Order: sequence, then structure tokens, then C-alpha cells
Amino acid sequence: MKNLIRTVAATALSLAICTQAITAAPIDPKSECKNNTCETFRAGMYRVKNTMTMNLLLEKQKGERVVVRLLSENGKVLHNEYLPKSQTKYGRKLNFSEMKDGDYILEISGDREKIVKNIRLGSDDVREVRRTLITMN
Repeated sequence: MKNLIRTVAATALSLAICTQAITAAPIDPKSECKNNTCETFRAGMYRVKNTMTMNLLLEKQKGERVVVRLLSENGKVLHNEYLPKSQTKYGRKLNFSEMKDGDYILEISGDREKIVKNIRLGSDDVREVRRTLITMN
């Protein structure tokens, strides 16, 4: 009899905990920062001249967790990196030389905010142009 009461009590308790977890408040979407500056971190990005490389520089407050993601145009995660809470500065070279032409998204997100950068990668066709110079007297 005692085992039956314990089993019923344990089942009721776990059911109550599960119900409470399911009905918890929804997670608020992260707000997008402007001018590459958020409350807890800021980022800068520039292309290295005459290359297919971009430099990403990031400063953040100690104790904040930041995630850097590179996504394809259909949302597939190509690169995902978590910065530790103890790190305050971060730099990364993103090499696009072996990537296909298309649109990419660089997302830098903290707990409540994010910075989104759109990257368009395209290469022009290089063709040899034949020219003939004719002179007339």
C-alpha cells in the first residue's frame, strides 16, 4: 500500500512539473542592434583588399556569452562558434575563396541582442578580349 501511494505521489509530482515547463512563457525574440553596437558587445567587419577574405573584430563585456554564426542563404549553418564568457576581444578571418557565389548571413548574437550582416558573394566572368589595331595612311 505504501508503494502504491509513493508511486501515485511521484507520478502526480512529475506530471505537475512537466505541465509547468510546457506552459512556461515563450522566449522573446532577440532585438537587432543598429550601427554594429549592442549593449554588451560590438562588432566591426571589413574586406581585405584584393582578396576573398573578410576580417571580423568583436569586443564584448566580460561575463557575456556571444555566438558567431555564418549561414547560407537557405539558413544552413556553415560555421558556428561560441565565445567564452571570460573572453573580451575576438578576431576571425573569414575566407570565402572556396565558397560558391550567393548570399550569406553573418549573425553575431548575445543573450538578448544580435547583429546581422548580409554578405553577397559574386564573381564576374573574366574573358579575354581580342582587339585589333588598324592604321590607315
